[in-house]
Amino acid sequence: MTVRSASSTRRWLHCGLSVRLPQEPDNPGPSAVIGTRFHALVEAALNAGEWVEPEPMDGHFVPALRATLNWFNTKLPGDAVVHTEQAFELKPLGGYESVPGQREPHWRDKMFCQVLPKAGHREYPNAPGAIYGTADVVVLQKGSAHVIDWKTGQKSQDHEAQLLTLALMVAEVHKLDHVVASAVYVDLKTARITELTKVYDFYDLHVHASALVDSSMELTQKALPDAKPGKYCFFCPALGCPEKLRPR
Repeated sequence: MTVRSASSTRRWLHCGLSVRLPQEPDNPGPSAVIGTRFHALVEAALNAGEWVEPEPMDGHFVPALRATLNWFNTKLPGDAVVHTEQAFELKPLGGYESVPGQREPHWRDKMFCQVLPKAGHREYPNAPGAIYGTADVVVLQKGSAHVIDWKTGQKSQDHEAQLLTLALMVAEVHKLDHVVASAVYVDLKTARITELTKVYDFYDLHVHASALVDSSMELTQKALPDAKPGKYCFFCPALGCPEKLRPR
């Protein structure tokens, strides 16, 4: 089974071997545990539609939590529908085929995406080639969408690949031709907010979908792809990758 997540898009697009090899068991470190807890507090407040006083043990999150909710409220249109922890399954269906005399094919000819049940979205089913993603927030208006992913680490352009995959999922489910996507970086110590916001149009989504289709077709082949080391190797969970190819 090849499980691909939106968060690791950059890695598996560059190196198919990273998902074809056996994977290390998930063992989140302290930073991941803290980030997960902060995500849960933000989700609770957004679902309630008002400030939710954290438990005493979470008191140190209060400044960053208030800053995050204030940022969100400045971006929230009055008639928007907000979905938190929206999970998706995207299935690339094969290569594009151009037929003379007909319109140029685009991603909707070769993609199928569905919303997953919230309760079980992290228990990935046995579906080779599928891509899974969970958007922290999806803000929907008529004909538009804004995808938001909260980050408690450092700002990085490396996250754009994840944003593109989430944007494609939202565009496919809601039949949109452009999507705004933001990675919002929250410094839990200073409560400082920075963001990486992109507007993806029809062309951006089409090109990214083509890359996902090509990657899916490569992963369905019997031969193992070659290792293509890069800085994404540091977080790679693949077991048995030739150690000599890892960057030093």
